[in-house]
Amino acid sequence: MTQITRIERNRIAKRRAVLFGVSTVVLFVALMGGLWITRGVELDSQGCPKEHGPIREVVLIIDTSDPLTEKHRAEFERIMREMTEPGASGRHNRLAVKEGERLNIYQLGGTEDPTTPITEICNPGGNPQERSFIDDITKGKLISNWRWEQFVKVTKELFPDEESAAHPTSPILETIAVTTARHAPSSRAKDDVEPTHLIVISDLLQHTDKLSQYGTYPAPNTLRGELSTDLSNVVVSFFRLERDKYREFQTPEHYYWWTDWVVAMGGKVVWQQAL
Repeated sequence: MTQITRIERNRIAKRRAVLFGVSTVVLFVALMGGLWITRGVELDSQGCPKEHGPIREVVLIIDTSDPLTEKHRAEFERIMREMTEPGASGRHNRLAVKEGERLNIYQLGGTEDPTTPITEICNPGGNPQERSFIDDITKGKLISNWRWEQFVKVTKELFPDEESAAHPTSPILETIAVTTARHAPSSRAKDDVEPTHLIVISDLLQHTDKLSQYGTYPAPNTLRGELSTDLSNVVVSFFRLERDKYREFQTPEHYYWWTDWVVAMGGKVVWQQAL
């Protein structure tokens, strides 16, 4: 009786060992299979899909030539939040940069060339609170999500704390021309292509030798050269930063001049607001 029990125990132990080994193999194969499946959305150093690149371009031009008022800062932070946070909603929720879309940020009024981006980063997707451990060990999502979450802080730090001297130029039209040519689909692109979203946060007072809005200036449909660009595959959101010192120039006519300019260039204004 004792001998039979010992044999049975050995058999049970062997079966458990085999089952454990099989389970380990199955788990390993499942994990490798999961990693193989996720290879199709592997991310590059900017957090964009490696296989096909960003699915849409978003261009943000920020005018940092003056400090933000308390009201401006609250609005700016809300706009940034609704561009970047999963599930964010509100009156600017159409600004949301979706998973796989790339955000390109340009700075007006800083020391850098306004046609050189200060940030280029894709929304890597996934709510940081909901992503799985597999997301964190594959595709670089841990790093990409961290970069995406941190860039809001970086953009807020671009603005000066105190009133600074006026910058000699404000090439808003020239910057739009360069950036949209760089990031917007060609006018020959397929009809189903996603248009580039251009977002401009600025006092919108163009000031260069070619055109200055500190005085009289021509109608939008007469502009040529660097002051014009193809916006046929671009949708535009304008946020005009209202400033007391520019009140005589920031008139209703100036506000709608920009609407007319976008239309004259073949684009579409999807949002326009004075802040």
